Amino acid sequence: MLQPTIVSPKDSCGLDKAGLSDHLIQRCKDLGISSLFAVQMAVIPVFLRRQALYDTRRVPGDICISAPTGSGKTMAYVLPIVDILSKRVVTRLRAVVVLPTRDLVTQVKETFDAFVRGTNLAVAAASGQQSFAHEQSILVGSGPSCPGGKSRVDILITTPGRLMDHLTSTPNFTLQHLRFLVIDEADRLLNQSYNDWLNQILLATRPEINPDAPLLEFKHDKYGVTEADAIAPSFLKTNYQLPTTDLDLPKAPSIQKLLFSATLTKNPAKIAGLHLNEPEYISVQNEDGSETTQEYTTPEGLKEFMTICPTEKKPLMVIYLLHQLGIKSGLCFTKSVESTQRLQMLIEAYEETQPEDKRIRVKEYTSDLGPIQRKKMLKQFKDGQIDLLICSDLIGRGIDLDSVQFVINYDVPYYMDKYIHRVGRTARAGREGEAYTFVEQQEARHFKEILRHAGHLSQVKSLKIEKEKLKELVPDYNKAMAGLTEQ
Repeated sequence: MLQPTIVSPKDSCGLDKAGLSDHLIQRCKDLGISSLFAVQMAVIPVFLRRQALYDTRRVPGDICISAPTGSGKTMAYVLPIVDILSKRVVTRLRAVVVLPTRDLVTQVKETFDAFVRGTNLAVAAASGQQSFAHEQSILVGSGPSCPGGKSRVDILITTPGRLMDHLTSTPNFTLQHLRFLVIDEADRLLNQSYNDWLNQILLATRPEINPDAPLLEFKHDKYGVTEADAIAPSFLKTNYQLPTTDLDLPKAPSIQKLLFSATLTKNPAKIAGLHLNEPEYISVQNEDGSETTQEYTTPEGLKEFMTICPTEKKPLMVIYLLHQLGIKSGLCFTKSVESTQRLQMLIEAYEETQPEDKRIRVKEYTSDLGPIQRKKMLKQFKDGQIDLLICSDLIGRGIDLDSVQFVINYDVPYYMDKYIHRVGRTARAGREGEAYTFVEQQEARHFKEILRHAGHLSQVKSLKIEKEKLKELVPDYNKAMAGLTEQ
């Protein structure tokens, strides 16, 4: 295995140093991002060296990245993919990101959604959280079969099983225009066979190995951008004795594989089976070659609590905390924009059933808001006009507040880094603060494990719930739920 390029985890750089477009730099600033982490600083320029959508002469070169969880790997591929694809003319499925779980699909889609804003790129997720027919309509729409396939999206975030389902059962769904294949959490994915999913995907990107597959016709727009479109079976060229050009020569695969993992460089045997083209290895580690180890420290005045509860009871638990604690300055973290919006609507519906002087004022703080709106909302929060801000991790990174008294983890963070980032929003500048995490039954083992691994489990106490107080909230809560259902 080739020696990786070693990147120190302490490295960082300004947004303008990685070669990103002015539009994307401004979008980062709008989201409160002012610099790039080590993995982003190392990976993005490598991506941007080869910006052509298709290259008939040279393989783009694959990239393998080994970096600790929580180090910013997602943005390391989201930013350059958005930058390169934003120059495309025709909508084709050009980027597929494969992840091991539905929740990770949701999180990565939210990140893409935030950065494609202002472009005409379309992003979709396919992980089984919606019906198969609904996913089909989003990906390819309806209509007759098209020889070269068709797509209504440019970027797809998916799980291996769902991707295989669409490959085998969705008419017009094709990977033959794919430019980027991202395999995130690669070690976890490569341990799972999923009907030999990776080989099936790679075969699907190369229809030219099938003699019945259509050839690709290359069109040039006024900017010189090359597009591929399937048109005619190969016998037309021989029957009509069309002249041979460079474009008729065997085409090197334009697909670029990008593997991200915390422990990738430790497993050369698995990497060998990926048929990588001119791979480049990047590893975020200490200068002596040792793994980066995180020291997790929380503010001295922070008290941490957790409670295990059913999924459907989590909104009621938030309301219980709001009214039991009398929260007047709190942040609530969710896993996605959709989760943020649903929770905000439900709490607002509940508060409308309460006397006006006892209502909790809650707002959603998401990437759907413009920078001016977000700035205004943060000022209202600081001034005490908003009691609770509900936000997701991406947008939460841009919040700089010293006045937060409470943090609620509505959805469990997957990594310790994310947990520390969230709870560290309170008890700042020598103040005291409290953090509460709602853990669904199926998440309890994983969450306790990440706390234990970080030597932090003893610091998180079990939250005692006053059942009678909780029961008192149920009638108004059911009334609020019924009101939302009728809308």
